Amino acid sequence: MDTTAREETIPRTRAGFTVVEIIIAVIVLAFGILGMAGTTAYVVRNVTLADATAKRAQALQSVIERLRAAGYDSLAVGSLGTGSDSVGPFAVKWSTTVDGTRSVLVTIVTSGPGLASVPGSAPILSNQVVDTFTYRVIRP
Repeated sequence: MDTTAREETIPRTRAGFTVVEIIIAVIVLAFGILGMAGTTAYVVRNVTLADATAKRAQALQSVIERLRAAGYDSLAVGSLGTGSDSVGPFAVKWSTTVDGTRSVLVTIVTSGPGLASVPGSAPILSNQVVDTFTYRVIRP
């Protein structure tokens, strides 16, 4: 009886995965998870920065509305010429200077959390960032 012919006729079926396939699948999965973790950190940083920027704009808008409601004469005479306030985590200071006969220049300085630029490095989120905004009030 010839056993070699008989062994060739039995079909060999493949069942399961090889070790190499499993290792490659784990490596691909690990890169995917690391990519998602990096993206999550980036999104959290940008959401935090956007929140700080929105609160800074809200503090600035609050002071601008108060100064606009006071009117040109109050700013030009000097009763509201300088001042300061605290709006949320921000300290807001302003000063006015008469700019000719038809306008008053208001300089508003906010300090608080925000994006700080560091020379030679990426910008970082800092607790003490100072921004200056200039606003002109024109005589009606």
